[in-house]
Amino acid sequence: MRLKPCIPNDLAEYKVRYEYKTSVYNITVKNVSKTGGVAVKKFKVNGEEIIEKQVKLMDNGRIYEVEVEV
Repeated sequence: MRLKPCIPNDLAEYKVRYEYKTSVYNITVKNVSKTGGVAVKKFKVNGEEIIEKQVKLMDNGRIYEVEVEV
């Protein structure tokens, strides 16, 4: 899964719940730069930063916490 979030300047964050088969991905997009836009600066899964800024979707019944900073 790769994300290209779009967030307005004045919105601090938004959340999306994405279900892939038996797994759940709770995605939080944070506007840390306060300038909005779509460029992903950080991509974390369960607190671990992912340099590739993407994650393979898994069908394992787990819940994943995804945090994206733009």
